[in-house]
Amino acid sequence: MLRLPADVLALICEELGNRQDFGVLFSCALAGKSLMHPALRWLYRIHNQSPIITSEGNDAPWTSSQDLTFDDRRDVQRNTVAKWALMWKSIIGSSLEDTAYPYCLYIRVLDLRNLSDLLNDPVFHNVALDSFFDGDMAQFLNGQDRPVKKKTRLSKTTYTRLNVPLILDAIGEAITGFVSQAASESKTTVALEDLSGDINASALPIWVGRLSKLKSMTLWDGSVLDKNVAMSIADKCPNFDDLTFYFCPPLQNIDQRLASFFSGLRVNSLRSFSALGAAAIGPETLLSLNRHAKSLRMLKLDGLKADAIKNLSLLKDCDALEIIDLHDAEGRINLEITENVVFLDVVEWLGRCKCLRDLQFAALVSAPEIARQICLRDDIRLQRLVVHEYPLLNNQEFHKALLHQTSLESLDLKADPEGAFGDDINNLVESICHLTKLKDLKLISTSDYFKSREIIRIATHLPALQEFWFTGYEVTDDIWPAMSGLHDLRTLNILAVTSFSSNGILNFISTLRDSNRGLNLAILAQNPANKITGREQANIEQSLMKKVDGKFEFAPYREGDSDSESLSD
Repeated sequence: MLRLPADVLALICEELGNRQDFGVLFSCALAGKSLMHPALRWLYRIHNQSPIITSEGNDAPWTSSQDLTFDDRRDVQRNTVAKWALMWKSIIGSSLEDTAYPYCLYIRVLDLRNLSDLLNDPVFHNVALDSFFDGDMAQFLNGQDRPVKKKTRLSKTTYTRLNVPLILDAIGEAITGFVSQAASESKTTVALEDLSGDINASALPIWVGRLSKLKSMTLWDGSVLDKNVAMSIADKCPNFDDLTFYFCPPLQNIDQRLASFFSGLRVNSLRSFSALGAAAIGPETLLSLNRHAKSLRMLKLDGLKADAIKNLSLLKDCDALEIIDLHDAEGRINLEITENVVFLDVVEWLGRCKCLRDLQFAALVSAPEIARQICLRDDIRLQRLVVHEYPLLNNQEFHKALLHQTSLESLDLKADPEGAFGDDINNLVESICHLTKLKDLKLISTSDYFKSREIIRIATHLPALQEFWFTGYEVTDDIWPAMSGLHDLRTLNILAVTSFSSNGILNFISTLRDSNRGLNLAILAQNPANKITGREQANIEQSLMKKVDGKFEFAPYREGDSDSESLSD
């Protein structure tokens, strides 16, 4: 019998891993000793992409199309959570040398957020809690009362709440300590490249100091970052270049602490920084980012306060940026009027970002004028532009400037249409129609005063559209022939007040091609005067699924839906 060399088997498993083919990898692990080790290595190396983990206890993707009863679906959910728990238990248990193979040495990602979700899941408490913390795993309950079963009046079993942060601290310490020691003893490097979770300030510098291949870190609380963490990363993690945190409390001297972190990293080592809650970021942090001016490619600052908005020009040396996403938390500072020097410096800074491809603003009062000046530059070719929370009125010059960025593939404008006139709408539509490379177009709120003719005009001129969102009113079956020309359309979300007929929708579906496979069609504000019955909705849903394996969502217009914000939600 022909036996393949071990290196060939390893390459086969690597290819299966790159394809994320968990089923075949699992079968390989059961096939024999020669395949077991490389298959297990790749199963755990990509474990964070497993449907078992990414579903987080919800119905697994492979059951979504099955006609399951409530009890069947509940059983699937319990089974999924049990497998989810088993995956984590095997990783954690291996750090205690309690498993046949050292699974935690294979993983590239340690996502304690996912483990936290598991430990807080009510289904986990019902189906896997006791078995998860049995044997050596019980040590992770030290320092808290062991969960005790209690009976309610309705005889339903409940459990006391786990001290999840304490458990996660102990598990993170065990895993990072084990992989570091194993690498030291075998004179190899730790495989872990990505660390995520709510990690406390005392543990973080220790953990990152053990992970020599650490490349990316996602933290719940950014206040744990300081010069000690930076020194540990600078000394031990030469590949580190990506940081995200979700929020940062406004502690005393927090701006200085964050600045000390960025200043303490190796010069020009950071490529990506996202602060999903940037209220604590001030001028010192902004200035410290210039230490990475030549390496920083992506900058996302969501929820900036006035002090940061007034000092955005401090980022002026960061001219290698390709993605910039700035969100003003308050929307009060008009840089062009009250801080004109800063405004001019910001425009100059962005104009020097020759590689800028993705520009996003939200609630920044001066955003339309800043974006206008950037759009008019011949040496900047944007692929994506997002401007949210600005007035449609008196911004015709910004909208006219859009037609200069013919390279745009994604445009997302969310403007307040109050007071807008016909010229405001016509100029916007005219510019959009020149952007023939657009694949993704979102006009929530902006298109509240659009009718069928504006939608038809846009669809006719943008044949490459794959995703289209719009609001409006008096939208009828007249739009369907134009929509039929969008042969790559995958998502059509119609939040306009519509007067469609069942036959009109079905005729549109009949024109769809294989290139429209997987189309998601949502009609979310149908005029009750043009009622589409439940039977007709079911017929549309079945026809769409049969034609292109698509999905249909439908809702009638309600009086409260006149607020486009509620529609967009």
